[in-house]
Amino acid sequence: MEGLRKFEREAIELLAGPHLSHDALGSVLESSISASIEHTGVGYFLTIRHAAIPSERVVCSTPMLSCMLGERLCGFVVFMESGELALECHQFGDGDLPLDCRSHAGPLKISIQQGEATDRPSTGR
Repeated sequence: MEGLRKFEREAIELLAGPHLSHDALGSVLESSISASIEHTGVGYFLTIRHAAIPSERVVCSTPMLSCMLGERLCGFVVFMESGELALECHQFGDGDLPLDCRSHAGPLKISIQQGEATDRPSTGR
């Protein structure tokens, strides 16, 4: 079990925030200390279980987010279903994503239009 890194918290806020109440999102993020991580080789899934997460499947892929994890450019998608929120981190490109990639994250970027990205403004959380 692991806690969230700052970039993961920000990705969840941006992707899942429109689908959860402010209180529910805060509660989910507070409970993230018991998150589980499953490495897939080309990325990972970070899963949080919480009663405030919808039972029906919701896929949260906008806005398009990216981040450098070490030397690899990665993107993010959130899946919510049956009381679980899964943050998928997937790399753009070939090769394996190192197991320690979460420790080497650059700033989270938000794509405004295809091919353009900007730094994510800090929320102070």
